[in-house]
Amino acid sequence: MAQRFLLPLPDYQRIYQIAYSVLEASEIAITHRACIFFASVGALILRDHYRMPATISAGCMAMMVDEQSSNVVVYGRNQDGAFVNDEKAFHAWCQCDGWLIDFMAPIMGTALREDGVTWNVPRRMLQKRLEDQKDNLSEIQHVGDFFTMHDRSLTEALIDGQSIQFEDLTNICLTWFRRPPKPLKELAMGDTHAAPKKLMARAPTIEGVW
Repeated sequence: MAQRFLLPLPDYQRIYQIAYSVLEASEIAITHRACIFFASVGALILRDHYRMPATISAGCMAMMVDEQSSNVVVYGRNQDGAFVNDEKAFHAWCQCDGWLIDFMAPIMGTALREDGVTWNVPRRMLQKRLEDQKDNLSEIQHVGDFFTMHDRSLTEALIDGQSIQFEDLTNICLTWFRRPPKPLKELAMGDTHAAPKKLMARAPTIEGVW
């Protein structure tokens, strides 16, 4: 029987909660806009705690979220009929052992609502076999159908910027994480300008899978 997911739902949820909670506590970035942070934390935890060869990927992504209305979430932009990305229009995710894992997927609807999109996008786990992706946008027909296009130069630039801006926070995530069902360690986060703040796992609940 084919493997349904690379990570069990509790493990995916734990990584998503860790990234969300640390970024919210830091108050230095907009959580639902920080896809490169979620991808970086996910890849780091998968490599360190699971010994999986996870990498970060960035570029274009599209996925149908509502088949009845043919609603497709698109990260990227249309340029003269071509689907492209740049530093202002992109998405970032993890790739590992032939799988796409997007640890930010449960809150994708938050950014869409902020952009004026009125669709109801469920909070769901996103893990997909890369071999199942469509060859182009026109082939996306059903809920969960997806298409990606990796941009190597953009990915490298984002990783360089991420290491400068968020290195301390990603290390906090790595330290705090424990594989389910073990409970999280007690950990406080602070700096020279404020008293340490006890970290609490808090993130919108996942409602299903794509």
